[in-house]
Amino acid sequence: MKGNIEEEKFKYDLLKLFCYMITSARGCIEEPKLYGPFRLIDSVGRIIALLDNEGLADDFLKKERAKIEENKYLLMEERGEFIEFLDELVINFTAELKEKKG
Repeated sequence: MKGNIEEEKFKYDLLKLFCYMITSARGCIEEPKLYGPFRLIDSVGRIIALLDNEGLADDFLKKERAKIEENKYLLMEERGEFIEFLDELVINFTAELKEKKG
């Protein structure tokens, strides 16, 4: 991180993310079952955005975040398509992990 102000903003942004994740966990107790996967995918998108703001997201992460933003609401419209989207993310991220491991 480039300086104290940016570091403080990053810490604040992380705290906001943690609050989102914690309140999501609490909400999942009463919410429909499929909201859990939505909350997790949304959290991944938010983490990638934080990384991108710090110049730490590579092209793969940026591309996958765009897919997440485009498809995360499929849950509300088409459950089957949302599940297919999650399957695609699993394949993409595990392939990237294998490639990075070398």
